[in-house]
Amino acid sequence: MEAVNQSGDHKTLFSGIMITTLIGALSLSVPVLGFFCFLMLPLPPMVYRLRLDRKKSAIIACSAWGCLCIFAGGLSADIFLVAGMMSLGFLMGEYLQKNLPVEKTVAFACGIVLLAGIFGLILYGNISNIGLTAMVSGYIDANLELTLMLYKNMGMPEENIQVISEAMGSIKYVLMRILPSLFASGLLLSAWMNLLLAKILLKRGKTGCQAFDHLNTWKAPEYLVWGVIGSALMLVLPVGAFKMLGLNGMIIFLIIYFFQGIAVVSFYFETKRVPVALKILLYSIIFIQQIFLLIIAGLGFFDIWLNFRRLGMDNNNKQSPLAL
Repeated sequence: MEAVNQSGDHKTLFSGIMITTLIGALSLSVPVLGFFCFLMLPLPPMVYRLRLDRKKSAIIACSAWGCLCIFAGGLSADIFLVAGMMSLGFLMGEYLQKNLPVEKTVAFACGIVLLAGIFGLILYGNISNIGLTAMVSGYIDANLELTLMLYKNMGMPEENIQVISEAMGSIKYVLMRILPSLFASGLLLSAWMNLLLAKILLKRGKTGCQAFDHLNTWKAPEYLVWGVIGSALMLVLPVGAFKMLGLNGMIIFLIIYFFQGIAVVSFYFETKRVPVALKILLYSIIFIQQIFLLIIAGLGFFDIWLNFRRLGMDNNNKQSPLAL
């Protein structure tokens, strides 16, 4: 019996390593599909951490990362980004096991990965004598050139290519200054997306994690409103540094309130029993059309006062906890 269990464990470990390595390899080698695979990298470590103990899930994550290092031909900036995304999934699995509320699970995991990434960049820049700014600038240049090449291969008109090429300097200037919020927003977006995917894969209540229960009732902490107000005030100040701080803040809060807005939409989809096919169509429209992203974020922001879902009210008009 023990030998059978060990055989099953070995198969689980092997399949976990292969699945994680495959997703990582696609993220490193395929231009368009690779981006979506990159966002999904936290999923295998999170799911296996919820299914297995800490030691076995760590073996899967570390072994897969080692395979990806060999696949990529050694250490690089992309390999360290992959490590960060895999760490995000593993940490989320850890906090979900502790039954932390969903906002703490996402915030703690993203915060640790972001701080570790900043520390790693500073350390690597000092060791390599390149400097943090020069290293980030070079990485942005390389990716902008890769994007321009991709547009050319997709058959974009030459005049459009020329316009983008001439604007490269301005694009780089803005990207360098909003990079912190872009990284933070990317981590938040990936964390939330993988949380939803993990809920589907693990068939909801079978995990025993309260964070998976009724995600469409989630609300952002009310004190975050002051962060939005502060960021908006900094945007109108006539000081460049404050404007950039305000812009970075607004980008992060936009993502947070988008999550709350999409929870409102999901709540009504479930309440009105909207067919799955129609849900997929409407969600696709929301993600494709940027104007809907802003509308959904605004919906989430005003949900703080208008309480569109009438959450926290029971028959006795007493405050009830969110089902997180």
